[in-house]
Amino acid sequence: MRMMRFLAILSFASTVVPAARAASPDTSPWVPREIAPGVHMLEIPPDYYAAAISNVGVIEQADGFVIVDSGMSAGHGRAIVGYVRSLAADKPIKAVVITHWHNDHPQGISAIRDAFPKVRIIATAQTKAGMLGPEVGSLAGLTPSREVDEAARKEAGVAQEQIDKILADPDLPEDRRARLIRSRQQWGELAESWPGTYIVPPTETFARQLDIPDREHPVSIRFLGRANTAGDAVIWLPRQKVVFSGDIVVSPIPFGFYSYPKDWVKTLGRIEKLGFVTLVPGHGAPQNDTRYIGQLIGSIEDIRAQVGPLARKGMPLAEIRKNVDFTRFEAVFATSPRLKAGFAGLWIEPMVENAMKEALGTPIVQGEGEVQADPREKERKKGK
Repeated sequence: MRMMRFLAILSFASTVVPAARAASPDTSPWVPREIAPGVHMLEIPPDYYAAAISNVGVIEQADGFVIVDSGMSAGHGRAIVGYVRSLAADKPIKAVVITHWHNDHPQGISAIRDAFPKVRIIATAQTKAGMLGPEVGSLAGLTPSREVDEAARKEAGVAQEQIDKILADPDLPEDRRARLIRSRQQWGELAESWPGTYIVPPTETFARQLDIPDREHPVSIRFLGRANTAGDAVIWLPRQKVVFSGDIVVSPIPFGFYSYPKDWVKTLGRIEKLGFVTLVPGHGAPQNDTRYIGQLIGSIEDIRAQVGPLARKGMPLAEIRKNVDFTRFEAVFATSPRLKAGFAGLWIEPMVENAMKEALGTPIVQGEGEVQADPREKERKKGK
């Protein structure tokens, strides 16, 4: 199973001071912050080194909260419930929006539903279909399972064993040793949060738009087109001009497994046209302008421009990889050795495959493809 290590995100330091931990209940692994009055996010901090965990949106309406995504585990769902109750103990979580199927976004919902049985669970029709289709092999399963819990525990244990081998090196630099020790602890905390985790499919789907009205914080849930997945939902707050993009936008580097390059560019353009003041990405710090979106569009267009002609000439994937040069955007995204490894494995490798399929008219199927391994696994084994 690839439950906890399906995708790894390389986070970076935030430019906005997060809310103090002491003011809130335990929200591990997130740090809470208020990004606009009544609009909060739970953000993965830059010193988180275990499996990828999504950011979470928390939007307070008059009669309850709307949550955007839910983390990877039942324990994460309980942390969200605790945070919401610290904000307004008398208000329920009325709805959870799943932006897409990646396992670190929907797998906390079961714990939220335990606390609020009437909660609406909303996603695009494509996301619901995907969660019950090929993607399910990367998810926790549709019912609680001791076997799945044990597999998750073992997976975390393997990561810790690899870290222990690196820590045994007496010449390891102290700053790297500190990061590895923190990573080992975080893998253990993730395993502890896992028992009882399972998938709760959406109870409501929509095709183009579903609105949740409110006088102060109206929420518009939209499907603007395929991008990172076949059914990415975008959550738009028109009064606050805040948009939650899910993994259509991920920073400091994007990732492109099973994605749709041509459509992605169009969808990013539609997000730009919203005129947002703050964009909350699926992973990474909030953004207050369109600079990163422009870089992301440029990289996708560069990949399509180089890969498409070679694919249409009949060049196989392995040869295409040898005949392309993406150093122009590597210099933009990969500003450290760690980011460089992630840029190649999380972005370039899968996107070259996607662009080849697109050029040939080959269907891109969610959860299926040549590039499926977590590229940080190789780095961990090499001790980097």
